[in-house]
Formats: sequence, C-alpha cells, structure tokens
Amino acid sequence: MRPVPAPGAGPGVRRRTGRWYRAVLATLAPLVGAAVLAGCVLGPQSAPQALDARHVPYGLLAPSHRAIPTSLPGVDSVRVTVYLQGRNERLVAVQRSVAYPATVGAALDELAAGPTLLESDRGLVSPASSVGPLGAGLVRRGVVPVFLPTSFASLGGQDQVMAAAQIVYTVTAFAGVRGARLYVGGQTAQVPKANGNLATGALTRADYSSLAPSAARAPATAP
Repeated sequence: MRPVPAPGAGPGVRRRTGRWYRAVLATLAPLVGAAVLAGCVLGPQSAPQALDARHVPYGLLAPSHRAIPTSLPGVDSVRVTVYLQGRNERLVAVQRSVAYPATVGAALDELAAGPTLLESDRGLVSPASSVGPLGAGLVRRGVVPVFLPTSFASLGGQDQVMAAAQIVYTVTAFAGVRGARLYVGGQTAQVPKANGNLATGALTRADYSSLAPSAARAPATAP
C-alpha cells in the first residue's frame, strides 16, 4: 500500500515552493550586492574624515628623501657685467661673479663694492661706489627702480653724471631691462644726463651714449 501524502505536501505544492524560493533569491541578490558596495565606497562627507593607514594606496605614506632643486645642477655662480670709469672718462665693462641666479640687485652690490686692486692699478675708478649701498626694486615694463642714499646728491657735477651712467649701463646689461629710474632718499631724483639736462623719468643708455665704452680696437694685421 502506498503512503498517502500529507495535505499540502503534494508534487504541485513542492513545485510552487521552489519557484517562490527562487523568486525571493532573485529579488534579494541585487539588494545584498548594493549593500556590500555601499560599504566599500566613500560617499560625500560633511567634514574631513581620518582614513585608516591600511586603506591608503601603497607608497603615499612612504617618506620622500628627494630634495627640491633650487638652482641648476652644478651651477653655484654666474658672471655679471658692471661698469666702472676709465682713464679716458668713459665707461669700462668689468666682470664679477655672483651667486646663481644673477639679479639686478646682486650686480648693484658688486658695483657699490668698487674696483678691485688690479682694476685700481689700471686706473679704473667708480663714483657710483662712493655714495654707499645701491638697492633695486622690481622691474616694471623694462624699467627698474634704483634706490640711492642721500649722499648721491653730494657728488660733484661730472661725478654724478658718471655715477648715473654706471648704474644705467649696469642694470641694462640684464635681458628685459631697458632703463632705470633713480630715487634718492626714497624720493624721485633729478638726475643729470650726459648733456647736462636734468631728468626725473626713466634713464636709458641713450642718455649716456657719449660715455659708452670705447669700441674695441681692431687687431693689427701683417702687411
């Protein structure tokens, strides 16, 4: 005799139960996956949150020992040109070494230091060096402000002209600088040009062209 199935436990019921179970799994699977992903993603935060070191990408916490270069590798100093007065009452270009990178202010410091012993033996002098420290401001539209002590006003007529010429030629040796505006004691100065006229604006090499360095002599040639 075959056993009689219990009520509600027939084959049709089992098939319906299996379909219901699979339907529930299909509904819950996306929800479970979304919950897992939500736990792995950082959403918007209203304030900075500390991040566990275990979650920081590899290498970001490692200390860096590489120094940031502040100058060209292997370059400690560069040459600048300053202008002194020669025996012929004209400007003479001489070279100085300054720390890299060269600045207008560094060149003016070298000018203020005056001639070396060897240059003095050659008869070179520097009226600009007798007034004291020389300062430079920021270059604007190709013109650099140069700040002089009040002793500049005490220079004799021709010495003042030569000192101004030295300053103008020294600062305009830099690329992008075409002129200088001189200030004495913090005030705009009336500075004599080579022709004797006074100027309060920017001074250029053209204002002192008669004092420009003599042209180099052509080398002698054999007959």
